[in-house]
Amino acid sequence: MNTMVVVTQAESATALVRWAARLAIMRGESLTVLCCLLGEPILPLEPVSAKHPEEAEELLRLAAKAISEIQDMEIPLFFMRHPAPAKAIINEIQEREIELLCVGMDFTLPKDTTINRLGRRLLRFAPCKMFVLDPGDEDGSRYQRILLPMGLHLGAFALRTAASLAEKLACTVTPFEVGSYFGTDSREVAHRSLLSKLKEAGIETSKWIKPTVTLTGEKWKGAVDKSRNSDLLLTGVTAIREVRKFRVEERKQIGPEAPRVPIGLVRPWTLERRPSWISMIGSRIFGWLPTLEVTERIDLFDRLQVGARWNVDFMMMMCLSTAIASLGLIQNSTAVVIGAMVVAPLMTPLIGAGLALVQGNTIFFRDSIRAMGFGIGAALLISLFLGFIVPMEELTPELLARGAPTIIDLGVAFLSGAAAAYAVARPSLLGALAGVAIAAALVPPLATVGISLAEGVWEISEGAAILFGTNLVAIILGAAFIYRRLGIQGSRLGRGLPLWGRRTVLFLSLLAVILTAPLGYRLAHQLREGQARPYTLPVSQSVRKAINERVHQEYGVTFISASRFGMEHDIDVAIILSSAKPVSVGLISDLKKLVNQEIEENVNVVVYALQEAGVKRTQF
Repeated sequence: MNTMVVVTQAESATALVRWAARLAIMRGESLTVLCCLLGEPILPLEPVSAKHPEEAEELLRLAAKAISEIQDMEIPLFFMRHPAPAKAIINEIQEREIELLCVGMDFTLPKDTTINRLGRRLLRFAPCKMFVLDPGDEDGSRYQRILLPMGLHLGAFALRTAASLAEKLACTVTPFEVGSYFGTDSREVAHRSLLSKLKEAGIETSKWIKPTVTLTGEKWKGAVDKSRNSDLLLTGVTAIREVRKFRVEERKQIGPEAPRVPIGLVRPWTLERRPSWISMIGSRIFGWLPTLEVTERIDLFDRLQVGARWNVDFMMMMCLSTAIASLGLIQNSTAVVIGAMVVAPLMTPLIGAGLALVQGNTIFFRDSIRAMGFGIGAALLISLFLGFIVPMEELTPELLARGAPTIIDLGVAFLSGAAAAYAVARPSLLGALAGVAIAAALVPPLATVGISLAEGVWEISEGAAILFGTNLVAIILGAAFIYRRLGIQGSRLGRGLPLWGRRTVLFLSLLAVILTAPLGYRLAHQLREGQARPYTLPVSQSVRKAINERVHQEYGVTFISASRFGMEHDIDVAIILSSAKPVSVGLISDLKKLVNQEIEENVNVVVYALQEAGVKRTQF
């Protein structure tokens, strides 16, 4: 493993080399120093020799002097000149297998200056960990006191880097939290909040790590005050905008002549491409989300890869969950259907497909799609089989409800996919997956398709298929969206996702847009006609047949309908008749007895007789 430091300015050369050497020693790596002039003519990278441009003399002299101070380490020195050296530096990183890159920036200068533009480009594309240093007015000789401002987007990687520095270099690290004063408990509340954040990152207090709080309530003032007694202010690279504000506040509070504290920013190994305006807006909105570290991303992949693979376990759970869902739908049991949602394993390959899309991982995406395809096929076969063999007079309300999806289901599925993806990425939230599985019902609509096909009810089968397709597309897109926001990406040196990944995302997005047409139409239709879940339920075929036979014995009486109430109600069964004259008491009594005999229990039966009346003609 190797560490490389890129030096572009003579005034920051000493500080950069010294800090890079400390980081290399801490990590047990070798160090390479690259002095780079920004300009023309182009000179390729080569070891420093007697011949070099005159304008590089001061830069090389200071870098060589800083190297000579470092003992017990062979440090090669290289030189190059290029007007835009980022690409050449990235090639060297890959060839030399660089693990950590150190570069300099100046946050008092505009971001489009040459040194800052180079630093920002390397931050986007360099395929390694990075340490960015703005040395301020220091030469890097002091390193005993490191300040960690928790309010400046301090990531877990920065915390762990600081903890390693404290352990290996025996320096004091001060995690610093700004709280507000609201009474005698203020300091204790702020201190516990700080300890909780450190514990999340796996950092414990020690003689080298001494957390502290201030109750000024003013983030910038507190950070500037604490930095006066520090040798380095260390934070994460996501705080690059914040440190510019820090420099402005520093200048206001202590004046332009006072020495500026060095600022260090650390970045884990991420490969980013130049963001589009859409991703920049997304970063602004979702910038508060945590960024997954390398180990967290690998652990996430391992968890999803195991669950997204088609094997005996997946097949067994898929078959059982489909059977449970089918029987629950047939017997109209909401509790059983919910149980099937929790058991169903289909959510994992959908989330895995979303992760594979943002990674650009072809093999993982193929495995996830394969598991989904086999799972869907098995579910359809089982639901068709149960639909044929289980006696059912007509579709239950649970089945009817899943045959009437609306555009609201598209939003629910997208948010459920995002919630599931986030819960899987954060192990502390894995307990929420059961609730997410219930919110994003996958197996019940799939089972409804098979049962409806077995019953020959094509309209409900079509609606359930649209609901399942909606859930499938929206969950994959939701998972891909949240993983992209968590810092997972498959770009390589700014080229972005592979072509198949971009085409797949585009295809799924277009499919989601196309689905909005039938879903929107069904929502409008539902608003006109009412919910698909009926207030009353049909009676059984035997009860209907018995009522029909008795009513046909009465002259002038017509049977209209018979319904039972599925909710708590004073009436259990209601029968509606039509007659040209008053209905006899004997017929009403016989109908009540017949219903109780067929149902084989004592139920409250009410008979409504609608007496026919003539229509009076009116003159218009």
